Amino acid sequence: MKNRIGWCNLTFNPVWGCLNNCSYCYARIMARRFGGIRFIEEWKYRVEHNMDDVYFKLKNSLDLIEFKLMFLHSQFKKKFPQKTQKIFVGSMSEIRFWEREWLLKVFKKIEGYPQHIFQFLTKYPKVYDSYIFPKNCWLGVTIVEGIDSIEWMRFKMSYPDNLKFISLEPLIKQAIAKENSKADLKGIDWVILGAETGKRRGKIIPKKEWVENIIDYCRKDKIPVYLKDSLKEIYPKEIKEFPKIN
Repeated sequence: MKNRIGWCNLTFNPVWGCLNNCSYCYARIMARRFGGIRFIEEWKYRVEHNMDDVYFKLKNSLDLIEFKLMFLHSQFKKKFPQKTQKIFVGSMSEIRFWEREWLLKVFKKIEGYPQHIFQFLTKYPKVYDSYIFPKNCWLGVTIVEGIDSIEWMRFKMSYPDNLKFISLEPLIKQAIAKENSKADLKGIDWVILGAETGKRRGKIIPKKEWVENIIDYCRKDKIPVYLKDSLKEIYPKEIKEFPKIN
């Protein structure tokens, strides 16, 4: 599915839903808007393919709207283009809560598309320890309030075959300690920055110096930076860099 995320070309959402309840979550808003459409697509697919669970009940449409975890066969079976793309897997879910078989099915599909880059993103990097990701997968961690120091070190030192990145979105605080930038970013291949979007009451507007500090740290370690358009009013200079792929 095409998108406005910017740092990917397409999104791939075989699973909808999340057990987190983040106040700034855009995906829950999307679920309320488009959950009914996804239900109709899924119901039609199951009927047309004579699946065992053909009696896809009406309550499941409410599950999609309410953002409960669900595997969508209709989305999983969609074909990817042949031209090389960056594909974000799970923009409408959190992979930590996926059933293991769901992720293994996604890996099997990825094997058929070695020309693409598949980008994963989680707030719980320990989930990566339970799987062997194909080499064309980029593994990302979303950092908002912070991350356990042990998990953080494990993430940076692990997965040598995969590109590793962090997403500071929404940026709601000074995310990287000024006096310890080298240690914080060593082992990271890419950094994404973005502000909270929407009209939520209590929405936090990032400070310009937060953005400047992170960019400075990345420059010292020669880490490419991608600034999302949501930061334009705060930091008008456009920076949309991507990692170099060997």
